[in-house]
Amino acid sequence: MSKFSRLPAVAGTLAGLLAAGLGVLYFYPPGGKPLPAAAPPTSSHAPAQRLSRDQAMEHLLALPELEAWSAAIEKNSGGAHHGAVIEYDPAPRLVDGKPYYQLNFVENTPQAAVTWQGFLVGTGGDILVEDEATDQLLPLARWRSEQQPMQRAAPRPATP
Repeated sequence: MSKFSRLPAVAGTLAGLLAAGLGVLYFYPPGGKPLPAAAPPTSSHAPAQRLSRDQAMEHLLALPELEAWSAAIEKNSGGAHHGAVIEYDPAPRLVDGKPYYQLNFVENTPQAAVTWQGFLVGTGGDILVEDEATDQLLPLARWRSEQQPMQRAAPRPATP
């Protein structure tokens, strides 16, 4: 296997670590005092804040399903594999005229990144799940009820 097959996994991991580090510096600048929270908008007609790509990745990683999947991956691999979110296409995808970031939850292994699930995260924070079996985009609630993704985090039975 070539050294280039690991490049997307390594690049995604490094981008995530860099984003986390920059976030810490932003919210906790040198001197030890966090920046004051922004004041709420005074008008109810103020535009909603748009998520950046890094914020969309963090928003996705905060889903209980992805947190459970990450923990299961770590546990089942003895710490050799890790869960991560990577962007699979930098071009936003338009769905009903709204732009979405195209992201995958992956299992990072020493050899490659293995895709578990594809997601679209809107700049407004809404999440759609790509159902490869039906080639449909599912709202998060429907995906949870129909596909029961938390079952994927269940411990694997021991192999003989």
